[in-house]
Amino acid sequence: MHRQTYRGVLWYVLHEQFTNQYYRLPRGAYDFVSRLSPDKTVGEVWNSMLKSGEGDMPGQGEVIEMLAQLYQANMLMYMGVDDGAKLFERNRKQRQKKVKSSLLNIFFLKVPVFDPDAILNRLRWLIACLISKPFAVVWLLTVLVAAKYGVENFDALKDSAQGFLAPSNIGWVYVCTVFVKLLHEFGHASVVKRFGGEVHTLGVMFMLLVPLPYVDATASWSFRKKSKRILVGAAGMLTEFFIASIALILWANLGGGLAKSLAYNVVVMASVSTVLFNVNPLMRFDGYYMLTDALDMPNLQQRSVRHLKYLLERYVFFKRDAEEVAETWFERFVYAVYGVSSSIYRVFLFTGFIVAISAHYLILSFCMGVLLCLTMVVMPVGRFIKYVFASPALSQVRNRAVPVTLVVLGGVFAALFYVPVPDTFKAPGIIEAARYENSTVGEGGVVAKVYRGEKALVHKDDTLMVLENRELDFRIEEKRAQVNETVQTYYQALELAPENMQPVEKRLGVLRQELNDLLRDRDKLALLAPMDGIWNVKSPDDYVGRFLQKGDSVGMVLDTAAFDFLAVVTQEEVSRLFMENPRKVSVRLNGEAFVEIPVDSVSVIPAASDRLPSAALGWLGGGEIETTAKDGSGERTAEPVYLVRSSIRRDLASLSGVDWAHGRSGKIRFHLTDTPLALQGIRKARQALQKYYKM
Repeated sequence: MHRQTYRGVLWYVLHEQFTNQYYRLPRGAYDFVSRLSPDKTVGEVWNSMLKSGEGDMPGQGEVIEMLAQLYQANMLMYMGVDDGAKLFERNRKQRQKKVKSSLLNIFFLKVPVFDPDAILNRLRWLIACLISKPFAVVWLLTVLVAAKYGVENFDALKDSAQGFLAPSNIGWVYVCTVFVKLLHEFGHASVVKRFGGEVHTLGVMFMLLVPLPYVDATASWSFRKKSKRILVGAAGMLTEFFIASIALILWANLGGGLAKSLAYNVVVMASVSTVLFNVNPLMRFDGYYMLTDALDMPNLQQRSVRHLKYLLERYVFFKRDAEEVAETWFERFVYAVYGVSSSIYRVFLFTGFIVAISAHYLILSFCMGVLLCLTMVVMPVGRFIKYVFASPALSQVRNRAVPVTLVVLGGVFAALFYVPVPDTFKAPGIIEAARYENSTVGEGGVVAKVYRGEKALVHKDDTLMVLENRELDFRIEEKRAQVNETVQTYYQALELAPENMQPVEKRLGVLRQELNDLLRDRDKLALLAPMDGIWNVKSPDDYVGRFLQKGDSVGMVLDTAAFDFLAVVTQEEVSRLFMENPRKVSVRLNGEAFVEIPVDSVSVIPAASDRLPSAALGWLGGGEIETTAKDGSGERTAEPVYLVRSSIRRDLASLSGVDWAHGRSGKIRFHLTDTPLALQGIRKARQALQKYYKM
């Protein structure tokens, strides 16, 4: 027996050393259990405590529940003629209970293999070196160096993730995962052994049907110091982060090949999987136990479920004698938030994992999806129905519980399938002037002078800037000299040899034409406004002294009288725009999310495109549209998209402060016919099946 304090309350941890099982008892329960003996009945012990008034007296219901749990845990013995048969029967029921629990929790099935305690005893010297202050400094420095490499190579890390789950790599992923998780569990076991505990179980856990190693570190329950228990929970994650750091450093410095691929697999498995499962306290892994120790709230998940059950019984079914679990408002808040958020997180996590692997392993993902529906939807709903219609706990309020349940379930069903709700979708896009033209350089040269400033009002053919081209000037002078020379030759032929005048005259015509072409090229050194409007160029004075090639664009001239919003719509959503006209369309620009800009008209361009109107909408520019990695411009899309052009209204007073910058990005929102939420979900599911699985 070990004494521990949780949130100022004294608890007792019973350790059954033969099977290495642990059981927590609050002080009142322990006061009762400590008085049990073979020569007294349970009733006699309870009555004696009631008469004496000593200890924290548990209720009769608590006594019955506690004795049943101790009995199932093989920690309770009583005198009788059939003790041996009862012991074997109890062991059989306990095995059946474990099998049933494993089937219900099939995504995290555990199978013990052997006792690693002897191996840990031989490695005490290594454990002492790893769990020390000098190694803590080494760990910190390694993680910091790896973080530097990670920031510098973030884009390369992201690009390498595309083939992570490919069939050609999945075997190496599993090998790296087993290696990482084996060291993870060694971290747990090492800390337990360092603080005097014992680890007697190393086995295989089928996490999401993938066999991985695990150890039983429940010996940490007997540690009195909270810091030691938390360190046991954190040991595996600290080990994985250290492994990930070493692998990231190697990956960044390797040239390529299998070693670099293996290092990347280790980085992902020792970081991403740790964050999704171990660090997150919403799953019953390391983060969960660290949170329970930090809050001094053992059995947090079970108590959260019981608290939600109490709220249902007390405030929905009006069961007056419902048993409350929480003692303070803080506990009520934690139990309620944790109970709801953990359930939602598990569903989203497993669903996301199944969807992620379905692209490569459709049959496996289908089987896992069926198991997910059974364990997280069908069976919980079945237990709830059995609880409402047949549970003895609701016998006194069943006349209210059944109608309320039917009304609530019917209301939810009706709300999902029959109540219309806004059916909307958003698409990214950019603002464009309704009319605009690029101001392009007609002839290459060095900018000598700029005549208009940034966003200046210009008229057609106004001079924006003038360029110089010394080489062109030299060619003009050379051509003029050739023309003069040919003219002199012409006059000589006229006086001395008239028969030579015709070829000289032809040569003179060619030279004069070439000279005129060069003069026209020199005139093109003046950059003129192509239309009336605003010259949209950033810092034009910075162009002075720069060489511009022929055809270079120096900003554009915008007609600011009207603007359009050019949106990029996916194939799944654009079909709805072809089938019906939106009831309402509005635009919100990035940086001004609270300003809603109305739209006059919508025009869908009826042809798919693989080019974005701006790189800012693609992944390379920080947008949400997937682009191909081969295209350096960041404008070529991975899948065909459709462009939707909408005319923006600017006549409202509320839009006076909006910055109408050409190329500014934002979102357009299409409000279609109101549709029940369930039908919207069914439509999206069908679209996903058609797009990704051709079903």
